[in-house]
Amino acid sequence: MVQHSDPKQMAKALRGELRARYDVDAAHSECLEIVARQHGVANWNVLAARRPAALPWGAAASTIPVLQIYSVDEALRFYVEFLGFTLDFGGPAGGPGTAYYGQLSRGATTLHVTEVAYEAGPGATVFIWIDGIESLRETLNARREVVPVWGPAVWAPELETAPWGARVLTIADPFGNHLRFNEPTDPAERAALPNWG
Repeated sequence: MVQHSDPKQMAKALRGELRARYDVDAAHSECLEIVARQHGVANWNVLAARRPAALPWGAAASTIPVLQIYSVDEALRFYVEFLGFTLDFGGPAGGPGTAYYGQLSRGATTLHVTEVAYEAGPGATVFIWIDGIESLRETLNARREVVPVWGPAVWAPELETAPWGARVLTIADPFGNHLRFNEPTDPAERAALPNWG
C-alpha cells in the first residue's frame, strides 16, 4: 500500500479539483472511495481499518469499538450534534443499498457505528479517559435543550466516584450502548488526557 499524507485531505483536494477543472460536484464519500483505491485497497472502510498500523493520520487509537445502531439520523444527532464527535466517514458498507458503516472521532477517541446486524449487538459499554468531566456534563445538559436526544425531563446523570481513582459520567446512546467517561482524580494523570470540557 502506498503511503501519502492525510487521505481525508487528499479526498477534499480531489473534490475541489474536480469541481474547478471539470465542473463535477462529486460527493466527499465518492472522493474517499477514489483515494482508497489509490492506496491499493478496495474501499474507504478497508483503508480506515488499516489506518492505525499503516498510516500517520487521524486519531492515535489502536482499538476501535464497533457499536450497533438502528438509525443513522439518530446516531449522527447523538454522536455529532450532541456529543461533539466528528464524522470521519460513513455510508453504505458494501455499496448502494447496503447497511451503513461509519467512523466518529473526538480527540483520541474513535468509534465505529454500524447498522450491519452481525456486528456487536446493542448494550456495549465504551470506557473513555478524559479531562474536563464537570464541564462536559454542563455542556451536555445545556445542549440537550437544543439537540433532542432525550426527553425534556432527562438530564446528564450526576458524576460518580469510582474505586479506580476516577470520577465517572455514564451516558447512554439511543441504541442501548453506554459511553463511560472517566476523569482521573490525580491532576498529573488528567494533564495527559484530551479535554472534553
